[in-house]
Amino acid sequence: QFYGIDAKKLEAGRYIQYSDIASRQPVCVLGYFTATRLFGSAEAAVGESIRFDGNVVKVVGVLQRRDKDELKQGGPDDRALLPYTTALLMNQNADVSEYIITVDKVEEIAAARILLTVFLQGRYKSPDYFYISSMSEMLKSMESTMAMMSAALGGIAGISLLVAGVGVMNIMLVSVTERTREIGIRKSLGAKKSVILQQFVIEAAVTSSIGGLVGIALGCVITPAAGSLMHMKAAATLPAVLVSFGVSAAIGLVFGYMPARRAAGLNPIDALRSE
Repeated sequence: QFYGIDAKKLEAGRYIQYSDIASRQPVCVLGYFTATRLFGSAEAAVGESIRFDGNVVKVVGVLQRRDKDELKQGGPDDRALLPYTTALLMNQNADVSEYIITVDKVEEIAAARILLTVFLQGRYKSPDYFYISSMSEMLKSMESTMAMMSAALGGIAGISLLVAGVGVMNIMLVSVTERTREIGIRKSLGAKKSVILQQFVIEAAVTSSIGGLVGIALGCVITPAAGSLMHMKAAATLPAVLVSFGVSAAIGLVFGYMPARRAAGLNPIDALRSE
């Protein structure tokens, strides 16, 4: 496992040195969890020995604790780092298929890549024999993929909102048709156009808001369940809930305006004649 530049931040002891690599020394640096689990503390682990598949290795250092929340098996502090030459000797394998190189600053990645390319071309004579990739390129690729996925999900969400809006509009149009006589009676008794308009817009907003609340409740139940199945923490956040409710209410206001306007524009006499 790769720790990066901060791998040399030690809790106790020393880090792996070039002399350890050159002479294939049986030494290792433990993660904080591994050291405390085996020896009780980081300081007590230094100088002790552990066994890897029958090979005795001396602990020369312990890395600082990385996970501030919880020490657990398989976490970032459950590690043991060895000189790669020692690991190859233990595995009886003399091939190294991959090297990971770090730089102090992100701005130096491009220059480091050029230097590595020149060096490896001098060794292998052909660029077909090696491949160099950088985390920044991988990050850009992931960001591009995420942007495409976000756009696709946004399009799907937009279609869903449009369908929901059309559904609200149809419901309100049916409501206006069924309540034509009621509208005519209210207008004949002096109800203003703005009052009728306000009534049906509010009804549309309430209808869509109820649907939004049902969706939010289902989301709050399904999200943690889906997260547990994927072994990750997932929960509905307050901003997401507020945005969801606001969107559902806005759909009712926007798509309910046309049926409300139609209801407000009815002629009282024609409305009273309606069956």
